[in-house]
Amino acid sequence: MRTSRSRSLGLATTLAALALGGTVAPAAHAADSTLKIEAPDAVAVDPHSTAPDHGSNSTQVHLDLTLSNAPMSAMGRVTVDLAPLQGIASVSVLSQGCTTSGQVLTCDAMSMYGGKQGLDLYLYGPDAAKAAGSSAVLHTTAVFNGATASADTKVTLGGSNVVGEELPTNRDLKPGDTWTPELKVTNKGQLPASQLYLTFTGGMELSFLPQFSNCQYATEGNIQICTVHTAVEPGETVTLSPIGFKVGSDAYYSYEDVEITTTAPDLSGWLGQFHFVPGQSSTKLTVVGKPDTSTPNGVIDFERGNYLSLQATVPNTADFAATGSWAPEAGKQQGKLTVGLVNNGPASIDWRSGTHPANVRVDLPAQAKVLQKPDNCYPASTDPAVNAFTCQTTPYVKNGYRASFDFTVQADPAAKLSAVVTLPSLGEDNQESGKPWDHNKANDVVTVALGGEASTGTPSPQPSQSTGTGTGGTDPSASPSPAPGTSSAVPSPSASASPSTGQNGTGGSTGGTGNLASTGGGQGSGTLLGLGIGAIALGGGVVLVTRRRKAGAQQ
Repeated sequence: MRTSRSRSLGLATTLAALALGGTVAPAAHAADSTLKIEAPDAVAVDPHSTAPDHGSNSTQVHLDLTLSNAPMSAMGRVTVDLAPLQGIASVSVLSQGCTTSGQVLTCDAMSMYGGKQGLDLYLYGPDAAKAAGSSAVLHTTAVFNGATASADTKVTLGGSNVVGEELPTNRDLKPGDTWTPELKVTNKGQLPASQLYLTFTGGMELSFLPQFSNCQYATEGNIQICTVHTAVEPGETVTLSPIGFKVGSDAYYSYEDVEITTTAPDLSGWLGQFHFVPGQSSTKLTVVGKPDTSTPNGVIDFERGNYLSLQATVPNTADFAATGSWAPEAGKQQGKLTVGLVNNGPASIDWRSGTHPANVRVDLPAQAKVLQKPDNCYPASTDPAVNAFTCQTTPYVKNGYRASFDFTVQADPAAKLSAVVTLPSLGEDNQESGKPWDHNKANDVVTVALGGEASTGTPSPQPSQSTGTGTGGTDPSASPSPAPGTSSAVPSPSASASPSTGQNGTGGSTGGTGNLASTGGGQGSGTLLGLGIGAIALGGGVVLVTRRRKAGAQQ
């Protein structure tokens, strides 16, 4: 649940006489210390929520206590008045040393170190609930080192919960088509939502077609924020006016992420990296059949399931090709071995789980000795007899992507040694995926001669490799289909118009402008619970962002 980050601060000097026995420093020290409590201004409690446990929808109220001029450690007490919350919320504390007597919750003999202490209160549905919309004040007082403070939080029983209706994956699109999905929103809460904010994060060759006057458009990436001032009553389902998405020429596994909230998106987070301009149109994005005249009502939304992912699989192909070259150093039995990957398109391939559609592997004979390797290349086996390395690329391999990795290798020219470069592609099941998008397997393996002369890798197709479905294109649904909400690369469709150019870094590195390769190919960017990782294309560069995913329970 989103709560106001503005905190209620207070110093209740009238409570200075509150006694804590021998656990508090003398009152004379109060003038030397100032105690503050930071708490949410307002929260909402789901009438159907239960005491905090696994799967609970209880509402967390976090209290931050700060004591100025504090000793290394201080003892104190926090007291919560429960009487006003009868019929509004039940309260639970998981911290040890907290007890409830009558209508007072007391956390006694609390230790504060370094002048800071935190306490979490969990609010859930009361046994005998009042009507939805009823509210009360959660009043907290504290005494530490003779200093006192208090804070108030408004607690409302019930809230809104706007949820987008999931749509099945569209499998009927082809590059160049326009997709017009019907977006529906349902309020599954107890109180009306007074407006809707929809944040569209363009992903994988889908571009937002309409210009609406009530939408803001990022100038650097394919992101739109739309505001619809229409009330959605509890239990009501509304339909938005038509929105179109253009399917790009390099589409394969395409998606558009939509976040639906009742308050404006936080522009101090990852969205703050972008500059937005209003849409240049007289047309508005609206709710069909309802007026766009509602004003904010102050209802808090629980924000459960408010992320929607529109997904499409587009029959298309991408030609992944292995590359390799050898440049011997004059007068020495060593040289530079450069291996890599090129996506000749037309499709751009992305795996939202954060794994890589293909990496680069180089197998060397035992007589060849690697003197220096790139930072993002690692031994392919724990067996010391296996002289092979795997180099990481990126979860998003766009049309025109190039990656190259430089190795310094010691090799006797007279031995006529050679290296083999392949493009392993592990799926979500950790098995070789076969790269179903790649209809041309003939260039997936190259052999590089490590002799006394410079050489370029020659294709060495392996009969055992999958041959795909021929030149007629492949169905991207045959590849692993990551679940919505996992990490994702989210480029601007316009960014894929020009192929990236490979560049070698010091000691060899993943190259390519306009993708994740220059940062090490997104190493360690696998599936992260509760976080979405995205890459928003900004012209020729990429900005990594994180977006917090609400996972049902209120945050």
